[in-house]
Amino acid sequence: MQLDKMVRTVYPNLTPYTCQLADLPVEEIRQVLGLDKVYKLSFNENPLGPSRKALEAMQEALLQLNLYPSSNGESLLKRLAEVEGVLPENIMLANGADEMILLVAQTFLEPADEVIIPQVTFVQYLAATHLMGAKPVFAPMKEDLRIDLEAVLDRITPRTKLVFLCNPNNPTGTVIPARELEAFLDRVPEHVLVVVDEAYHEYAEGDGYLSSVEYVKRHKNVFVIRTFSKIYSMAGARIGYGIGQAEVVDAVNHVRPPFNVNGVAQAGALASLDDEEHRAESRRINAVGKQLMYATFEELGMKYLPSQANFVCVDTGRDSSALFDRLAERGVIVRNLSGYGLTTSLRVSIGRPEEVEAFVRALKEIILA
Repeated sequence: MQLDKMVRTVYPNLTPYTCQLADLPVEEIRQVLGLDKVYKLSFNENPLGPSRKALEAMQEALLQLNLYPSSNGESLLKRLAEVEGVLPENIMLANGADEMILLVAQTFLEPADEVIIPQVTFVQYLAATHLMGAKPVFAPMKEDLRIDLEAVLDRITPRTKLVFLCNPNNPTGTVIPARELEAFLDRVPEHVLVVVDEAYHEYAEGDGYLSSVEYVKRHKNVFVIRTFSKIYSMAGARIGYGIGQAEVVDAVNHVRPPFNVNGVAQAGALASLDDEEHRAESRRINAVGKQLMYATFEELGMKYLPSQANFVCVDTGRDSSALFDRLAERGVIVRNLSGYGLTTSLRVSIGRPEEVEAFVRALKEIILA
């Protein structure tokens, strides 16, 4: 078989998702490390678990697994429209934010097109660009690792189709102030769609943050991506959604597969929207863990980025790969940021108090030994 002559020309740029230690489920990490207790702080998961209301709705939906779900998710779209203050035609569902990113790329990108991506941000934007054979154009970050919108504007050409912005940004946890983002959008040409990934939207507060849904309402060329994986703690159910102008949503729906979001996930997402108590408790746990991390990093003389998400990016001042390995030996799994060129930095998810405390103990043992 001559596979190299059969696959698409973009094949060399596509890398299968291979699980490193930080990507494995907890049970598999235990087996690899030979440890009974493991604290996984590498995936930005909500440690609280799903809403009780969501679990009850999903259990009830299991009784209808013999039936196809709503292809568009009409009930959920209607409720989301009420929550976001838009019309149902402004929203569409996806199999997690990852699929939403892919659907946008499949809708708009041709091989000659350019996509502008900040240098330090979520890797799936690059993967989706490569999938379509388009050209990634990287915009450097500001000195403090915030997204540099001027650098993005400087790289827009007639061939630019998409700009990806993660806000709050992963893996830095920083946000783009609303006044900067609005001024930026006023200068973006109409032939460019700005895709704003707001996976961590519900954790953001302060720093002048404003959801880009407001710009969709003002008829800007903006498409917002959201997920139920983070504060709603439904990562395993794989459900997200996009918000944009009706014509943009309609265009993306042309490439969306039917029944891409299963009925159990739809039921859980719909119920979780009515559980503000669960969201409030998730934010409380996050705030407590964040402050403990901040205090520890300050005690150890480490620089960190104040975070508007459920993780913290810290510059440890030493080889992050070696530090990752030493933390793993103690059963604490974090995210090594060497792949971003941040060779002394880690991203640490904020777990339950006991998980954050385990990380703090292990870090102090290593640094102060």
